[in-house]
Amino acid sequence: MDTAPRHRLRLPIILIINFLVFGIMFACCNPATTPPGASISICAIDSARAGDFPEAACGSGAFVAQHGNANLQLHALDKNGHPLTNSQLAITIKGANTASATVTTDSNGNAQYTYQGGHLGTDTVSVTLSAGGANTARQKSAVIHWISTGHSIHPIVWVHGIREDATDFAHELNGTPDGDQSSDSSEQTWTGLIGALTTTYDASAMQAFCYVDDTAWTHTPSGCSSAESPQCSSSADCVSQSSIDANAVALAQVILHLSQHFANKKVTLIGYSMGGAIMRTMLAGCLNSRAITSTDQQASDDEAACAQATSLIDHVFILNGAQEGSWLLTAKRGLDPATLSGDGIPSLANSPFTTVLPLIESSIYAKLKDQLGLDLNGAAEQDLTPQSQNITLHNSVQPLPGPDFYSFYGDIQLGVETNYLIYKTPAKTFLALGDLVMLAQADAATAIPLWGGAALCDGCPPLANGYHQDPSGRYHAWALTDQIIINMNGLAPLLSAPDAVSSVQTMLNSPVQHLNVSQPGTQDPGSPIQVKDITGLAGGPTTDMSNEIYLIIVHADGLE
Repeated sequence: MDTAPRHRLRLPIILIINFLVFGIMFACCNPATTPPGASISICAIDSARAGDFPEAACGSGAFVAQHGNANLQLHALDKNGHPLTNSQLAITIKGANTASATVTTDSNGNAQYTYQGGHLGTDTVSVTLSAGGANTARQKSAVIHWISTGHSIHPIVWVHGIREDATDFAHELNGTPDGDQSSDSSEQTWTGLIGALTTTYDASAMQAFCYVDDTAWTHTPSGCSSAESPQCSSSADCVSQSSIDANAVALAQVILHLSQHFANKKVTLIGYSMGGAIMRTMLAGCLNSRAITSTDQQASDDEAACAQATSLIDHVFILNGAQEGSWLLTAKRGLDPATLSGDGIPSLANSPFTTVLPLIESSIYAKLKDQLGLDLNGAAEQDLTPQSQNITLHNSVQPLPGPDFYSFYGDIQLGVETNYLIYKTPAKTFLALGDLVMLAQADAATAIPLWGGAALCDGCPPLANGYHQDPSGRYHAWALTDQIIINMNGLAPLLSAPDAVSSVQTMLNSPVQHLNVSQPGTQDPGSPIQVKDITGLAGGPTTDMSNEIYLIIVHADGLE
């Protein structure tokens, strides 16, 4: 058989096929643009924040008491960005309280909608333009968690991070005036969760733990005044940088008094950042108590108090905890952060990050060290340095028997992509940077890594969909993953850390970054940061962090 004609046709066919393939690729990568239509925003008012920060009180969702009012604000713009006036907006509610409604915008394109939820659970409230057609807005939504009201007693102690003012928690817990709240929006720590828990439980059983160097410290059982201390008129006046060991002993006394006052009920601890290190130290038995006392008898009494307090704890929630220390403090003591290594951090010898890692680390360090106010001579900073005496001692043993652990930690994963002519090579390897202050590594309760870490899930298998637990069910952990892609072409010309800062700004703005993760937006109902629900009460496989913590507590108390 003569195959010559077939050979002569092969090249043109190949060229045609390649042309079609490239055409399809070009069409996929460069889709035709459609003129933008109208846009609608919807947010839910958090009544707990409305008093102090009305300009920031409307977010992606809210906790609302059953049979109470959920207040929603809507804003509509036309395709040119002008207010969409006198237009009907269709509201659809799905979830625990299914309903629908229509509202009309005013002359500024604004509208409000209020409804009551008779059923416990979660609603997703979406809004679109009532009229269809090309100008129909992309659907937006807000989330409402309807929760039960009551006065059940469940003692809870809140342990804040370094250089924070504990009376900000007290203000939220007790509704007392806060002299500097309106001037510092960063004080909105845990507002959604605190509001939810004080709706279902008696707030008198909840305490904000004051560090022993906090000028708001008192010698009452709570250790922290319920009202704002006059001395705490600015964040600089309540530096809270005292010894972790001293604070661990003080926390034990607070737990003992609080439990005794409420008929020996078990106490829940909720801690952030340095609070995680304080709790871990106490839960190990305050093994370094001799460093803060002059007598062996007092040290022995302190250790006994910590052991007794641990037996009175049911749940320990740690958010971006510093129980293994911060790599920033290791770097500040002179070690080159470019040598940083650990779980999920590729070694420089075979890493695609070889040329950019030093810039990335230096820019993060330069940006965050001043925001955190790190002081190498401070007692807290010394204790929070990885492999410090405090960390070495408290991580040398398992936590004492008693509580279950629930750990949430930031897991920023940086990928690098490159361009070559019209081709783009996608990121295949990711650099695990934790929450930028603590690394997301070393799950073992007894780990003492050189560069520190925030993960805590002893004996747990690998993560599955961002969650894992140990076989006994004592340890639970969620990785709050945020994958960020940086294009190598943009990084290659950089010559200095200041230049690199602008290129890694997305990382610094990540909702799981250490300084952001406890704030509204990340903690709000409907937050884009979702975690696996382990209670079966969320109405879906995932929910926001605040709701998951709330559900774990009420589920344990049989209040769902």
